[in-house]
Amino acid sequence: MAAKFMISSSGATWNNTNDAIWSTSSGGGNDTTHPVAGDTVTLDAASGGGTVTVAADLAMTSITMGAFTGTLDFSANNNNITLSSAFDGSGAGTRTLNMGNGLWTVQGFNNNTWNFTTVTNFTFNANSSTLSFIPSTPTPTGPVTMLGGGKSFNIVTYSGVTNAAPFKIAGSPTIATLQFTAPGYILFTSGTTTAITNAFAWVGTSSNQFYFASDATGLSATIAAASGSTIQWAGLQRLTFTGNTVLAPNCFDLRSNAGVTITPPSTSGSGARIISG
Repeated sequence: MAAKFMISSSGATWNNTNDAIWSTSSGGGNDTTHPVAGDTVTLDAASGGGTVTVAADLAMTSITMGAFTGTLDFSANNNNITLSSAFDGSGAGTRTLNMGNGLWTVQGFNNNTWNFTTVTNFTFNANSSTLSFIPSTPTPTGPVTMLGGGKSFNIVTYSGVTNAAPFKIAGSPTIATLQFTAPGYILFTSGTTTAITNAFAWVGTSSNQFYFASDATGLSATIAAASGSTIQWAGLQRLTFTGNTVLAPNCFDLRSNAGVTITPPSTSGSGARIISG
C-alpha cells in the first residue's frame, strides 16, 4: 500500500501517467505512477485547482479531499469505485465532487466510513450513482457510519452483515432510495431528520429481522417518509416518521415511536395500532 497525493489537478486525467499529477508526499515531486489498488489517495491544498477527470474504474483504500480546491469528476465516464476503507470529503476547501452514475462500493467499518462532517465550500452531485456499504467481513468489529452532511444522495444500500455491528446514518442527508438487506441493525442520529424521497420497503423475515432505532436512549430520530413506505419483521424504537404514516406489519414496538402503524406477528395475540410516542 502506498500514499498518493495529487499535485496538479488542472485539466488532468486521474489515471493518465503522462499527466504527471501524482506524488508520494503533499506538494512533492511527480513519481509518474497513478494510484492502484491498496493505495490511499489525498487531494489537498497543494493539489492545484481545476478539474481532474476519472477515465476508468478504480479500486483503492481511501480517498480524502476535504482541503482540495477544484473538481473531482467521475461523471464524465460514470466509473465504478471500490474503497476498502473510506471516503472523506470533510473540510473547507472550495471543492466539487461529481459521483457520476456508477456503483460506489465502500467496504470499511469501525470509522466514519463516509465522512461529510464539515461541508463548507463543498458542492456535491450524487448524479445517478449507487452508494453501497458492504463491509469486508460479515462480522465487522465496529459500526459503519455514513455522515451525510445535509447533502442529497441517489441510491444508498447496506448489506452483507450477520452480526450486531450497526449501520449509522448521521448528518441529516436526503436519500432518494434507501435499501437494506436483512438482518440489519440500523441507527439514525437522534435530534436529526433523514429524508427518504422514494417509498421504501425494508423487509426482513421471521429468522432475519431488522432493528431500527435512534442512537441515543430517551431521544428520538426523525425519518421523513414517502407515501407507501413499509417495514416488515423489525423492532422499532425511538423513531418518528413524518410526511406519511409508515405501515409496519409483523413488527415489534420497542417504545417511543410515532407516525407508524405497528402490527405484531399474529402469534403475539396483539392487534394493529398507531403509535403516538
